Amino acid sequence: MAGRAKKSAEAPLPGPALASAAAPQPAGASPTSYPSLSYADLAAISRDNVEAAVKANAALSAGIEAIGQEVMAYTKSALKSASEAAHGLLNARTLEDVVRLQADLAKRNFDGFVAGSVKLSELGVSLANEALAPWEGRVEAVMAQFAYPQGAKPASP
Repeated sequence: MAGRAKKSAEAPLPGPALASAAAPQPAGASPTSYPSLSYADLAAISRDNVEAAVKANAALSAGIEAIGQEVMAYTKSALKSASEAAHGLLNARTLEDVVRLQADLAKRNFDGFVAGSVKLSELGVSLANEALAPWEGRVEAVMAQFAYPQGAKPASP
């Protein structure tokens, strides 16, 4: 078994990667330098990413809580309005009173729905902006660490 592993370790790997690595470079061409990062650099990148994730999670939690409170406030007002309308319908004496009360209820519910929708839309946009704010610039900062130095280009196959 050891002999088999030794033979496979000595055998060259087939494929274009080997051919491009062994290909001679043109005269006067400098070898491509790849960016190298130390452990401290990678740890700093990871620390900054974790910090951004924690901030984004805090903003997300606060935003979802605000949306939940708004939904509960809307539900409470809708139930109060429906209760008042039911009380009014029970005390209505004529069909005209019932129709008027029903029309008033429909108008109040529609107006409340539109106002609630606007408020929830604003909260949703605010939530998205606040949750994504910690990530702004993180991709560029990380990619700058892994980018090729000025003027250096990767070797073409």
